[in-house]
Amino acid sequence: MISSTQAPRGRVSQVIRKLLVCLMILAGALVAITPASGIIGGQADGNGHPNVGAIDVRPTGRTIPASGVLISPTVYVTAGHITAFFDAAGVTQARVTFAPVYSDSATFYTGTVYTHPEFRKDPQFKNRRDDPHDIGVVVFDQPIPGITPAMLPSEELLDTLGTQALEDEVFPVVGYGISNVLGGANGGGSPRPDRSSAGTRKTGDWRFLSLTADWIRFDMQDAQGCTGDSGAPNFLGRSNLVIGIGIGGDSSCEVMGSDLRLDTPLVRAFLGQFVTLP
Repeated sequence: MISSTQAPRGRVSQVIRKLLVCLMILAGALVAITPASGIIGGQADGNGHPNVGAIDVRPTGRTIPASGVLISPTVYVTAGHITAFFDAAGVTQARVTFAPVYSDSATFYTGTVYTHPEFRKDPQFKNRRDDPHDIGVVVFDQPIPGITPAMLPSEELLDTLGTQALEDEVFPVVGYGISNVLGGANGGGSPRPDRSSAGTRKTGDWRFLSLTADWIRFDMQDAQGCTGDSGAPNFLGRSNLVIGIGIGGDSSCEVMGSDLRLDTPLVRAFLGQFVTLP
């Protein structure tokens, strides 16, 4: 079970460890001031990441829930192409549950949806996989009780860490997306996602692949993200620090995971309207 007091594993430098401690202290101060996509090949998360929640997208005409993470007592961050579904449907409110299994009997919290205002407005970005504005939030009227939010990274933390340290780390991904495939070698026919398998919070470890100005990309190895894992957070090692949210991978859910970095000036400028930044 991840807690805000556990340090990341690997060979991250002492300087970075001290930075994470400072972030933990800041997160604790914020708490004191303010009161179904799954992973194919991963394992059930249970209560391992209670700040990861599922957003009910049925008001937009879709069925499989999307994923996201609580980053303050009142703010939940997810992918902008998910909140944009609500915008397109003329729906301003969304429901989120932090239960390990997404179901109608779970406890839901309702908040207001906000999508980055520049999402899909810049013609240089051909699709959501390369649009660095692909981020949105749900802002709750009241603090979510009993859940410690994930910590946000400081500006350009991943650049400070450098590729060597990133290669030495694992990056747990947590989401509610599709967690099973049908067909294939043992079942016959071409593999296809089992849409009925979404809705359980699952987790798996990813490995660093590459870093750009806006993106961190991963080798998904034996834990593949799939439909419903949009907005799923990746954590730094075994810490409670979230470094990116899932935007997209390949259509077969097998090769590469692509996260929008949460430490860039562009993303921080958006999130800073809703939360206190480290």
